[in-house]
Parts: sequence; structure tokens; C-alpha cells
Amino acid sequence: MIRLVIRLIMIAALIVPNLAVADVAQTPVQFCWAMGKFDHTIYFAEVGNREDRQASFDTLLEISGIDHHAVKCTTSDSETHRLARAQLMKGWLESEFEIVNTTFLSDLDY
Repeated sequence: MIRLVIRLIMIAALIVPNLAVADVAQTPVQFCWAMGKFDHTIYFAEVGNREDRQASFDTLLEISGIDHHAVKCTTSDSETHRLARAQLMKGWLESEFEIVNTTFLSDLDY
């Protein structure tokens, strides 16, 4: 009986972390970016498990006086987001553009 209880505890210990990881992988992440019109800069922000922040991001850029092209946003699960973000960053780093992470600012409610 004790061996059965120990075996069940060990199985539960193996399953619970996997469930937590699966839940995190399903968390939606929004990734927004815009290219500056005149300053050769890409501004981006990302936020997980929150409402649509595109308007907040666009407003942040306008309040900051940044002339920019249209804001683009994607929403995906965290794994897809991680892969897409890495691909975008690689392309941006290979370009002549500066990259500015505005996540901490664009999460404010304007």
C-alpha cells in the first residue's frame, strides 16, 4: 500500500510541472511594432495574457512625438511568439535600424 502511494506521488510530481508548462505555452502574447518614419528605428512592445494593447502602443508613440508608420501587432501562444520574435529580431539586427523596446512604457494606460 505504501509503495502504491509513493508511486502515485511520483507520477503526480512528474505530471504537474508538465501541465504548468503546457498552460504557460498557451498564454496569449501580443507583440506590436512600428517603424519610425524619419529616425530609422523600430519600436516594439510585447505583453502576455492581457487585453489588446495596440491602441496603447500607438498612443505612446504619438505622445512621445514619434512619427511612425502603421503599428503592426500579432497575438499568438507563447511558443509561436518566441519563434516569430526571434525571427523578426534577427532581421532587424541585420538591418540599419535601431531597435527600441518600449514594453514598459506601452503597458501604461493612456
